[in-house]
Amino acid sequence: MVTKVASDVYRVGDGMVSFYVLVEGADLTLVDAGLPAHYGLLTATLEGIGRSVQDVRAVILTHAHLDHVGLAERLRQETGATVWVHARDKAALSTPLKPPVDAKPESGLGRYLLRHPTALRVPLHLARSGAFRTPAVTSASPFDDGMTLDVPGRPRVVAVPGHTPGSVAFHVPAQGAVFTGDALVTHDGLVGLTGTEPQIIGPVFTHDTAQARTSLEALTSLDAGLLLPGHGDPFHGDVTDAVAQARHTPS
Repeated sequence: MVTKVASDVYRVGDGMVSFYVLVEGADLTLVDAGLPAHYGLLTATLEGIGRSVQDVRAVILTHAHLDHVGLAERLRQETGATVWVHARDKAALSTPLKPPVDAKPESGLGRYLLRHPTALRVPLHLARSGAFRTPAVTSASPFDDGMTLDVPGRPRVVAVPGHTPGSVAFHVPAQGAVFTGDALVTHDGLVGLTGTEPQIIGPVFTHDTAQARTSLEALTSLDAGLLLPGHGDPFHGDVTDAVAQARHTPS
């Protein structure tokens, strides 16, 4: 089923992980790249709107975690699309199964699962979806804060470091939308969050929680009434309200 979330934006996902297709004429930008097993979901979505993967011109990554990078290298090789990532996360693309020392999460997953065994469904889901077979991205173009990328949709980069050192959001004024990656989400399977209340992801997957909270300030100046997260349903409402809710939600 094709899920249209804005006039030229489509959501692809499996209920836990979401990524997006941004349309401009006959050309497409992929905002994040899901997991390896999501290729069929992507092709079905594109067929539903009369497009194919050969129309993908760019893959822009909010950050370099496995569940956002899964199809990046495959699409780069199959379509010639350029993969874009923040300069501070670029090195992580070459070793997707092992985060760099300066990007490791604050808290260990093993200890967390011992205390909360029901959260095991998250790594199991990632494993079933091929996360741990994610190939390295062998060529990527770096961007920095404030750049407007010359790709379909012309998204503007908003740096929101914390979840990873190079985490960003992408603001698309023409759509009144901001793609937040994991800087703000409405689903966190580890803590059982499902719904529409935005929050940051907990320390098991976040490099620097304090910085992640501080970075949310960069979103408050954006003219956007639609927040599109990497996990969970879209949030409809002023992005300032989303930030306020996230700041008051324990992580």
